[in-house]
Amino acid sequence: MRKLFNLLLMAAALFSCQRPLFDTPAREGTGSGGRVPPPSPPDTARYTRSVYSTAIVFPDSVNWRKGQTQGARLVLFKDTAPLRMLDAGNQPQPDRHTFQEGHLWTQFTDGFKTTIACDGNVFFDYPGEEAPLGFLVAGGEVHTLGQHPGGGFTYRINGQEVFSSPQGMVLSWSANPDWEGGALSRDETGVYYSYALPVKDEESEIWEYRVMKGGEIRKMIPAVTGSELHDIRVMDGVVYRLEYRYGRLCFIRDEDLTPLTLPDGAHGMRLTPVDGTMGIKGFHEENRNIHSWIRDADSLLYHHSMLYRHQGDIFAREKEQAVVILDGEDCVVLAIRDTVSVSLPNESYRLHTPRCVQHRKGTLALALTGDTEHEENLLVVNDRKHPMSFNGYFTGIYIE
Repeated sequence: MRKLFNLLLMAAALFSCQRPLFDTPAREGTGSGGRVPPPSPPDTARYTRSVYSTAIVFPDSVNWRKGQTQGARLVLFKDTAPLRMLDAGNQPQPDRHTFQEGHLWTQFTDGFKTTIACDGNVFFDYPGEEAPLGFLVAGGEVHTLGQHPGGGFTYRINGQEVFSSPQGMVLSWSANPDWEGGALSRDETGVYYSYALPVKDEESEIWEYRVMKGGEIRKMIPAVTGSELHDIRVMDGVVYRLEYRYGRLCFIRDEDLTPLTLPDGAHGMRLTPVDGTMGIKGFHEENRNIHSWIRDADSLLYHHSMLYRHQGDIFAREKEQAVVILDGEDCVVLAIRDTVSVSLPNESYRLHTPRCVQHRKGTLALALTGDTEHEENLLVVNDRKHPMSFNGYFTGIYIE
């Protein structure tokens, strides 16, 4: 019988004695300052990397696979040890929590007020209900991008409204695995997001796009018939976008346009950071294989081919490639980082959310949820497997 709830306090007390999943030295960090509390200091002078994961956990008597959700708890694990447990309510929402800057951040609403908490302690709140689209801790401040139930959104810093649009539609989503802040992103020049506004022409409704730096317009892209924006992001103060123009996908750096030559049937294209620049991620089918790749405007940077009927995702950081491959039932069957690979049985383990895989700092980590009640959950770090026995599902994984 699973004993997570009974053993949580003991495990947390013994946590400092746990051996990390790997002990590669990481860069030293300083506190982020401002109102955000600094990350907890390490127990020893030697810094080690750790894998943090979040999960929604239920009492053993609750069958969450059949829609039962009573008694839910949000649990933060460091490596394989439970570190913190919070009440998740009777209708837990995986998109309302994240781990950033060494802290567990949660968002909840009663329909009248939205509250942001840090490690279970109320950090700030504001009136109204907002669904999270972006969350980012930057420069010692908490940036949120929330969607209103009736349409429109608000961008806030530490709960204070900075910009609001009653009709705007935010681009991107909260669980985008390529961007830490979901629909929010940051660089040394500021915090950015983008949204679309409907514009009616004589024949149909088209869209005008605005790139925002905080509360100010960084760039406005006029509505043009025959053009469709596919993705947009900012890096190093430069606005990048993927845009269809008259049936062809173009990569645009500010106003420098490059038509892309893509394989037939290419799909799933989106912008992704790669090796300090902006890349394009996508997939296509050829010769009964599915190819996943990352490229720039001119050439292919990373590529992996997998057997037909399989699907997956590709990641690249610091000149190193990682690939996650799914079977026909969307279960993970293979995880590859550089020359290291881990195989898993078919139809056994799922990525419950897109944030359950991360490739960072030379590490590929996956938080896998058993596909049936007979399968234990599984934490995979590079080539090592760690069974995790609890009644529930993983919601995210983070490498610090």
